[in-house]
This record gives sequence, C-alpha cells and structure tokens, in this order.
Amino acid sequence: MIAYLWTPALVSRTRLATLSLMKFLLLLISLWVVAPANVRAKSPAQKDLRKAIQTMFGASLPGSAVRVQRVNTSGEDVAEASAEVEAVFRAKATDGHWRLSEVRTGQDTWERLDLIAQALRTKLPEGRCDAPSQSPRDPSPLAMTVKRARCLVAELLGVTLPSDRVRIKDLSSLDLPFGSESSALIESTIQLDLRFARDTRGWRVSELKTGNRDWTNLDTFATAFNEAKHDSAANDLATIGHALMDFRRARGSFVISDKESVLIDHLSPRYLTKVIRVDPWHRPYQYDGEPDRFSLRSLGPDGKPNTPDDIVLSGPTP
Repeated sequence: MIAYLWTPALVSRTRLATLSLMKFLLLLISLWVVAPANVRAKSPAQKDLRKAIQTMFGASLPGSAVRVQRVNTSGEDVAEASAEVEAVFRAKATDGHWRLSEVRTGQDTWERLDLIAQALRTKLPEGRCDAPSQSPRDPSPLAMTVKRARCLVAELLGVTLPSDRVRIKDLSSLDLPFGSESSALIESTIQLDLRFARDTRGWRVSELKTGNRDWTNLDTFATAFNEAKHDSAANDLATIGHALMDFRRARGSFVISDKESVLIDHLSPRYLTKVIRVDPWHRPYQYDGEPDRFSLRSLGPDGKPNTPDDIVLSGPTP
C-alpha cells in the first residue's frame, strides 16, 4: 500500500494544475464554437467570386470562362484572388496598324475598349506590335499571327512578354481586299489579380490589377462607363445629323421614314462614310423624319423611350 502525504504545497500545485486544465478546456471549446463561424465569414466560396468576375464590367461570361485561384481574406467583407479568364478580343487593321477594338462580354455582346479605357481614365496602348512579320509562311508582312495577337493582348494588359499571364487559344482573321479594314478574333487566356468587397447584394470586384499596372478602383466604373457611352451616342447623333443636313441641301428634303435603318441606307456611303446602326448600349437608334424636320434618339442606359436619360437630337440644325 502506498500512502500519499498531502502537504499544503502539494495541494496548491494540484489546484493550479486543475485550474490550468480547466482554462485549456474552455479555450478549446471556445475555438470549436467560434472558429467555424469566423472561417465561414472570412472565406468566400469560389463560386461567389467567380460570379463576381463573370459580371464584372456588366459582362455575362459563362462559368467555364473563369477559374479562381489563390483566394486570400483580410476581413469578413474583403477578399483578394487571382483568376484565369478566357477573353475574346476583336482586332482591326487600319492603315497598316493592328489595334484591339472590342472585347466580348456575353453571347453576341461586345464592348468598345476605347469607352472602357475612357471610363477607367486611361488610354489604349499603341505602337509596339506593328513590326512586320518575319515568318516566310505569312501571306503578308502585316498578317495577324499568334505572335502579334499575343503582343496586342499583353500590351493592353501591361504584361511584359514572355509571360504565361497571356496565352492565345485560337485566332481567326478576315483579310479583305482593296484596302478595306481587316479584322480578327483573338481567343485568349489572361491572368488577373482582383480584390473583392461584399455588400448587401453579395460579392463584387472592387479593384483590378493586370500585368505591371497599378490597382484600378472599379467602384465608380459603372457610372463612368455610362457617361462615356452617353458622349459616344451624342457624337453618333451629331454625325448623322450633319449627314442629314448635307442630304437635305442636295435633295431638298430630309429622309422621310420612321426607321433608322432606312435613314442609314439613304445616307451611306455618300453622306455618311461610317455605318451607324446601334447605340453604345447595343440598341438601334430611333429616327422620325419628315420633309422639313427630323428627330434622332438613343434610349440611353434604361432602354426606355421618353425618359430623362434619353439622348435626343432634333432638326433642322444650323
């Protein structure tokens, strides 16, 4: 038989050990209860971030076009991630110079890159990708090639080549005769760095970084983009209005029609060298013309007639 001698010092050490064990157990319980809730709050699901990227810039990209990578969180409503995005660009060659002109944002929907750049208060790059091709297989020295396409996309994003941040998946070009404007479709895979913020509507992209560029804040982009489109629509209407005045001086009357398509057919190409069919929101311009007057209209961002955001030009004009 072993006898224990309970001295005051031994009793004190036992109580201390018991208290330490209880504190440790309480700590474990608190971590078990609290930690999962915090993890859920600070770690957004990849599908939520992917959806935010799909709808960035007002786009409607398919889910297969976006792959989210390396998600980091710094707060309950803030996250940062890299993503690989399949982007399709339209390039045009004018006077021997290739430039990216549009980006596809949805099924049969394209947005002009110059308007996006205007909304972001930046300028489109130009000049680094016009060197003649050195490949003997190219039909012309300025043919659209994979190398040139990759250069154009990298230049747009501020990526220094060679880099895996820009890859070309497919390339299709249309070379037109007699000096007409050639065009090409460039299917690419690009790497983006993004910051996200969460509000009552869910996660959204708040900042964007490409290549060696600085972070770009997107919180005011939608408003600035509509303003850029408004200016573009006003310029389109002014161009058509001038063509109508030239038509009247030559024919003695404005084009009599209630369809903008009929108007453009009458004006082009003698009075209007640029064919203008739809406004920057991808909707047809509205036209109503009589022998001595006309009205041109864009329905604006809301797409509804006779609302405050309509852009209207009425004539005759000076």
